[in-house]
Amino acid sequence: MVVLALPAFITVFVRIHHYYDAAGRALGLGEIPGKPEGRPTVVVVPVTGVSRLTQYGISQALSISRHVLAVTVVHIGAWQEPGRASELRRQWASWDPGPPLRVLRTEYASIAGPIVAFVDTLRRQRDERIIVLIPVVLPDRLRYSFLHNHLDAVLTRVLRDRPDVVVARVPMRVRVGGRAALAGDAATGSRRRRTSAGRTSRPEDAHAPSGRTR
Repeated sequence: MVVLALPAFITVFVRIHHYYDAAGRALGLGEIPGKPEGRPTVVVVPVTGVSRLTQYGISQALSISRHVLAVTVVHIGAWQEPGRASELRRQWASWDPGPPLRVLRTEYASIAGPIVAFVDTLRRQRDERIIVLIPVVLPDRLRYSFLHNHLDAVLTRVLRDRPDVVVARVPMRVRVGGRAALAGDAATGSRRRRTSAGRTSRPEDAHAPSGRTR
């Protein structure tokens, strides 16, 4: 076993050492690189409709670049609700966040496929850096995590093979239902009732003359 294992370990370690040397030369380790150069950037934000999550994602995208495109996917199968695309466009125009909304139509159940095809079209038509910024829900309870962000997992897996596309996620923390939310709603309702009833009288106010200004 020693006679077989020792040469095998030596061979593996030598190969690893050669790989690190080659990787260092490819990365230019120990050399002074050229000056960094910026490129115009277009940010693609996948959305499902007009919501606070969409607002958060668009806001983060505008912090990166002024050129932002929102994309959404609408199924055109027989089971699809009629006028869904028109309703989305109407809501977007009423909201008017600034960036335009691109409605992608598909006959299949896949939502990621049309978005990936749209990104590939941008890659062929534009010389800009493309960032796909995915708004994701971060629930306050871990057990709800698997109910969200399915599109994020699919898009990240598909687009990671495209080195000229940057895929990023912007998490938005969300408080879901439960005792904490119910308690918060009760406290809010109590404050509203006290506000509508007027200022609570203090004990010393009961003994003050009615005509005297305090």
